[in-house]
Amino acid sequence: MKPPTSEDVTRQLQQAHFPQKSREQPANPIGETAMVVTLEQLRPYELNPRVVRNPLYDELKASIRERGLDHPPSITRRPNEQHFIIRNGGNTRLSILGELWQETREERFFRLNCLYRPWQSESHALLGHLAESDLHGQLTFIERALAVAKLLDMFQQPGEALSQRELATRLSKGGYPISQSHISRMFDALEFLLPSIPQVLYAGLGKPNIERVLTLRRRAESTWNQYLGEPQQFALLWMEVLSAFDDEKPELDASDLQDELIAKMAVYLNQSPRVLALDIHQDSRALPNFTPPMPSLSQQGANPSPTPPADQAIEAAKIPEAQSVDPDVASVGDSPNPEPRLPHILQALGSESSEARHSEIGDSDPTTPCAINNRSGAVYDINGLRERCAELAQGLATYADADDLVLRQSEGLGFNLSLDQGTPLTPRHTGIQLLLSALLRLQDDVAWAQRQQLPAALFGQLLIGAYDLPFAERPALTIGLERLPDEQLEQLFALIRHARQLIDTTLSTLR
Repeated sequence: MKPPTSEDVTRQLQQAHFPQKSREQPANPIGETAMVVTLEQLRPYELNPRVVRNPLYDELKASIRERGLDHPPSITRRPNEQHFIIRNGGNTRLSILGELWQETREERFFRLNCLYRPWQSESHALLGHLAESDLHGQLTFIERALAVAKLLDMFQQPGEALSQRELATRLSKGGYPISQSHISRMFDALEFLLPSIPQVLYAGLGKPNIERVLTLRRRAESTWNQYLGEPQQFALLWMEVLSAFDDEKPELDASDLQDELIAKMAVYLNQSPRVLALDIHQDSRALPNFTPPMPSLSQQGANPSPTPPADQAIEAAKIPEAQSVDPDVASVGDSPNPEPRLPHILQALGSESSEARHSEIGDSDPTTPCAINNRSGAVYDINGLRERCAELAQGLATYADADDLVLRQSEGLGFNLSLDQGTPLTPRHTGIQLLLSALLRLQDDVAWAQRQQLPAALFGQLLIGAYDLPFAERPALTIGLERLPDEQLEQLFALIRHARQLIDTTLSTLR
């Protein structure tokens, strides 16, 4: 029998009397603690909101190479894990330190003096990274939207849905204040834009452009539904048109997008692009640069030309902007720049015969303002008028960052108001709520001493504005309301027009 070697003896002694040293991690400090960690012990945060490379990466790397790390990141560690992670912000700096260590092998890039803070929760960690990165303006809109959607999943309990308003409250308490309307736009971008234009969004498409595109989609879908288009077909059409605009540049020509979308819609709905453009333009926030060809006023006269076939309409929609205005119209005046096209469209439509306009719009008197301003070819029934009123009211509420203010319903004017007494009201919110309340006659039960202030509020400041030309015996007074911009004023007038038509239509069915 072969005698045991010294290694065998050592192994047996350790097994019997000297158990091997435990490899379990040391206990985490119970409070904030300054400590030295190495790059081997530190890992980036896996759910970091940043998806694309920091645009200041090279500048940060040059600074750290020369000066070292002025602000080491704070760290934490999940329970039962070996490695530390970045607590809030600093993933870019950690990546740079790893590169500099590989390039230089300098100890100052390998060992870091960090502040350890105890682990709290996954949502707390993600909120910290989101707030820190957004504080320095280093996140794109879509990166913030993805992080907020991830936080919604973390906050929601199984089987329970968390509303956007509740989510906004949770985020604000966690140190990331954000409005419910902003969250709504984020989720709309994730649902309607990200599947089609990921490159544009990750390249940094900004919030104003995103809002314009979302507004265009909302108005186009509303127009599609007016002509009884298949809802699922519109979703596919939208993705098809929008995908053609995906690029690696943070830009998107929304005017071209609108032109292409209207041209495609005209084919499916068998409608004139001119009529569809006017429907979309009824929402003043829709893009005003559609370029259909205009029939000259001299050509219309008493015999307006019929709506062009769908194939001709599509070709017309593709005519370049320089050729989009009829020569007879464009020759008026000596200005080298063409006038805006929308007034010419309205003028052209206004010159059509009263019989054609009456049959197209369905008003009892085609010479009334309501008949002239109802510019679409769709004929609204009671339900359609209610839907249109609700859409316009929702548009005004969105302008006031109060998406939850309007509640759609199938009776009355098609909407009601959710008056949350706990919500702080901005001047803009207060003004819109006051206008919509007046249309719904919610002040009927209010004492006259309070109700008599309504006319002054409506006309003195909401519609006209607070001006500095008071009467001698009545000084100027600002009561904290914001004057409506022209586009919202047009929305309000459209809402009033449709509400009047709804009332008249309802009364005629009762006779």
